[in-house]
Amino acid sequence: MRAVAAAMLLSAPALAAALEPLPDSALAKVAGRDGMSFNLSNFAMSGNAELRYYAPGGGSLGVGNLAASRSDNTDAPFADPYRLDISAGGQGRADIINIAFPENAAGREVWQVAYDFGVNAGGFDVRNGSVILKDLVFYGGGLQWSTPAVGDGLAFGLATRIELGSLTLAPNGRAATGEAMVLSNVTIGAATADGSAPTSPWRIADVTSQAGIFNARTDAAGNPSLHIGVNWPDAGQAAPSGTLQIGNIGFRSDAGANMDLGSSRIGAIQLQYLDVKFRQ
Repeated sequence: MRAVAAAMLLSAPALAAALEPLPDSALAKVAGRDGMSFNLSNFAMSGNAELRYYAPGGGSLGVGNLAASRSDNTDAPFADPYRLDISAGGQGRADIINIAFPENAAGREVWQVAYDFGVNAGGFDVRNGSVILKDLVFYGGGLQWSTPAVGDGLAFGLATRIELGSLTLAPNGRAATGEAMVLSNVTIGAATADGSAPTSPWRIADVTSQAGIFNARTDAAGNPSLHIGVNWPDAGQAAPSGTLQIGNIGFRSDAGANMDLGSSRIGAIQLQYLDVKFRQ
């Protein structure tokens, strides 16, 4: 016991030295509420781990080699955090986990993300493809999780407003050479009446009124599949409208056969129902 107490006393100065006082201006902007608030200041991660789903009948889908980093709003590093809380799901429903994203009104919290993907199914083994997102900015929105009202799996909600400098799909990996499709200056958010750039998040799925679903299931013929979808909205409700705006759709090749298709805009999208299955 004496050795443990001595170790604690010796470590106390080191712990105290690691703490940094917050200025009054930062403390004044912290609002009290239920749940937990956290920030990802100077966040960065990378690694070669892979997450792979193996279908019961053969075949697999994998994502790995993730690298992600975020630049920060240094003027107010603690004033606009992520917020996590749990709310009641209503009569007969499970509780709901909510994660609200920072409002990021100044647009200074910017993400850089890249990961590799691979698919092995139907006699095809595609590996070393990459997805690269540059200058990804989230403006509010968030995620919800709960258990489905019926059946197994994970029910989710999603609201998002983003601006993206570029999205690159590279079948030959992240090498500087090769072929790629590049979507530049992408904007997604709630549709506006005049078709202008969105100013609020688009609610793509809602746990209580139009839940998304993620699960593994088997159809009537005995075929297993990994399933992701969005249910129909509740009776008497309309699905929220979103907008998708792309500055340029381009195809790049180190052979010099580059092609630009120009811009594309969808003024109003309503996602009434979505049903996607991954199977052998």
